[in-house]
Amino acid sequence: MTVDFRTFIDLLDSEDEVLWINNEVSPEFELGALLQQAEARNKAIWFKHVAGSDFPVVGGVMSNSVRHALSLGKSPAQMDSPDSWATTITAARSNPLDPLIVKSGPAAEVILTGKDVDMTRLPVPRFFTGDTHKFITAGIGIALDPETGVQNAGFYRAPLIDATHISVSAGATSQLNQIYKHAKQHGQSLPVAYAIGVPPALLITAGCRIGRDESDMAIAGALQGKPIELMKCQTNDLRVPAQAEFIIEAVVEFQDYVEHTMGEFPDQYGSTRSPVARVTAITHRKDAVFHTIMAGMNPEHNALGIYIYSQLSKELLQYLAAQFPSIQDINVDLTPPRSGNRAQVTIAIDRKQACKPAELIDAAFAFNYDCFPMQQSLQRVVVVDTDIDIRNPDDVEWAITMRMDAKDKIRIYEAPARGSGTTARMGIDATLAADKELAGNRPKIPEAKKYRLEKYL
Repeated sequence: MTVDFRTFIDLLDSEDEVLWINNEVSPEFELGALLQQAEARNKAIWFKHVAGSDFPVVGGVMSNSVRHALSLGKSPAQMDSPDSWATTITAARSNPLDPLIVKSGPAAEVILTGKDVDMTRLPVPRFFTGDTHKFITAGIGIALDPETGVQNAGFYRAPLIDATHISVSAGATSQLNQIYKHAKQHGQSLPVAYAIGVPPALLITAGCRIGRDESDMAIAGALQGKPIELMKCQTNDLRVPAQAEFIIEAVVEFQDYVEHTMGEFPDQYGSTRSPVARVTAITHRKDAVFHTIMAGMNPEHNALGIYIYSQLSKELLQYLAAQFPSIQDINVDLTPPRSGNRAQVTIAIDRKQACKPAELIDAAFAFNYDCFPMQQSLQRVVVVDTDIDIRNPDDVEWAITMRMDAKDKIRIYEAPARGSGTTARMGIDATLAADKELAGNRPKIPEAKKYRLEKYL
């Protein structure tokens, strides 16, 4: 099954998964407060009337992995194994499906250029008191990588500056930042586009970390089993999703920069500086709906954001298992309500095989995932025995409490913090000491699974 953004909303609505708000709401805080409550109920929400704009707003659309699976025509059961998403994305990368170039599409039913460009007509929200601007959060930033000839597509937050200016923010480790650097070094301006309300498969792909020579559009096509339709922009040569709700075309000239702060993924504010982009065109569907992702530590933001680490568990396991044959399994837990924007890695080892947990922990922190040093991305590395369910946070915490019985089983690391300064990381050996095996083993009923209560009722 292949769905575009609008069809997917219709599908959610048919399952009673969408709340409809008829009252007019303000884009300043009110919309965000209601969106946050809707996501807490595991619902998408459609605001029919937003003050200052003619366009409705929808949010909470891709707030969990069940919906992500549904958007790709898969059942939740097909995607509930620990490595199912990594396997699915790897398969799409191995068999990309080139986009289909079309002359036009619904995204260009209305074309606004010149004096008709007015970004303030869009219902862009301001979410938190510390936000410096209203922010476009669900847009996919698109730019051509001059070194590979491939269009890059990713999530890049965009502060709204005025009627004709935004900024497409590029993080220090992002591929767009590399494209920005190339343009600046060569004294060139850079055409960019910003697509809002794109096919769900592209939302998933845009959150992933892929190579600069790989096409996000082709991988998204493979994920949905049908090519993404692309059309040429009105004012530059970029190709953008023809089925999108909105396309914003702009040019970055690297003359002016803007400082901006927004509530981010780990439930803290994130501040950055990025170049101002002059908007050259806005195109949209006649009945366009504006997709927004609730900023901060909220479900849709987090559910799409963690795809950047979709391959981490697989790659880290391969790296460590080559050095430590005692490793049986590994789990990367990046759950923002527990860990902010840092992950905990839990490693199960077979203690019958020789292994020094301290050396294993050192090796895990020494690993680099693409351009992400694990000393920055991981908060804790915990080593446990195979009787611990490494995907159950309560079980892992039990092991830490009951088996971390000596001070030398804790390792503290000083690591460079993002931006400046240093921060601390922790390694924990929560394995059962050999001399405490009898007392420390967990009570078990032999062959308990063969006694099913249902058979006795």
